[in-house]
Amino acid sequence: MAEQPVAPTSLELVLETDTGSTVMSPGHDYHVGRDPLSDIVFDDARVSWHHAVLSRGHDGWTLRDEQSTNGTFADGLRIREWDVRPGSVIRFGNPDDGPRAVPLGPRAPAADRPSGISRPELTGTFRAPSSVRPLPARMIRIGRSDGNDLVVDDLTVSRHHAELRALPGGGHEIVDLGSHNGTYLNGRPVTRAPVGPGDVIGIGHVAYCLVGDELREYVDRGEISLDVQDLTVAVDHGSKVLLDHVSFPVGEKCLLAVVGPSGAGKSTLLHALTGQRPADHGTVLYDGRDLYHDYAELRGRVGLVPQDDILHPQLTVRAALSYAAELRFPEDTARTERLARVDEVIRELGLEQRAEQPVHSLSGGQRKRVSVA
Repeated sequence: MAEQPVAPTSLELVLETDTGSTVMSPGHDYHVGRDPLSDIVFDDARVSWHHAVLSRGHDGWTLRDEQSTNGTFADGLRIREWDVRPGSVIRFGNPDDGPRAVPLGPRAPAADRPSGISRPELTGTFRAPSSVRPLPARMIRIGRSDGNDLVVDDLTVSRHHAELRALPGGGHEIVDLGSHNGTYLNGRPVTRAPVGPGDVIGIGHVAYCLVGDELREYVDRGEISLDVQDLTVAVDHGSKVLLDHVSFPVGEKCLLAVVGPSGAGKSTLLHALTGQRPADHGTVLYDGRDLYHDYAELRGRVGLVPQDDILHPQLTVRAALSYAAELRFPEDTARTERLARVDEVIRELGLEQRAEQPVHSLSGGQRKRVSVA
């Protein structure tokens, strides 16, 4: 998990991928690959185990391909060694749709953040604080357990998740306590970082903002809008445009049908809308927050049920959902909590009569409900 430094320098580089961002400092080589021990891990078969290395030299950052099988590409061109340029698009394993990384240069100051980040009251999600309390004289502990100062009723939140601490010289910092799903500051994962006025701390489906001498809590209950702005996707080195400056709004609780013949770009649009494969150009605003910019935090709030069910057909419905819950919830979630949530979802989707039935024996509609669950 990337740690936000106190004062970025011009020697640092922020590398943003579809799963978050990494602040890279001089003096350390950053390895890219499928190896889980890499600094930047891509779980994609087209990416080699040890694919590439980013390092800082005398004249700037350099990206070096480590004789990968499928290649490393910068702005569509295959490279062996390349001087990193902020804003360029790097892809690993395929020049069109391989895992993407974008070097951003030093982190932008608070004044340059999207309005949905620095002004939470401007977004639909943050309509009104669910609670307001004075800032702590020393510390506020946040988590799912009843013993915390701020209790978050969300199974994606660890029992003891994070602490907001007052600093001796004034100001505050947020400290992650080794949580399962991470603590975020302005959409980026942090382990320890200073917090200033207007900054947004994200924990589970809850956001906290410091306003004056108050700590305001905002809960995302899922009743959100999407604002799609100028999405463009091109392949074959830009010669084939799949999405051509697509823009439209999706209001709260609205149903939008995407209809078209095979190859029209429906899946490309859905992947761009959900952030799974961001558009080459354009923005998706999740209730005023830039989904691509804050994808590391917001990805857990966006669901996509694929056309092909991704299920283990030999498992029963209950077993499939129980394994999914184990993967998603923190390790400190009690078994009774986890199973209660599984039962709740089974009831919500009307699967009570099929709970002990193997997935392969379900009808197509029933399998789709299990995918949703």
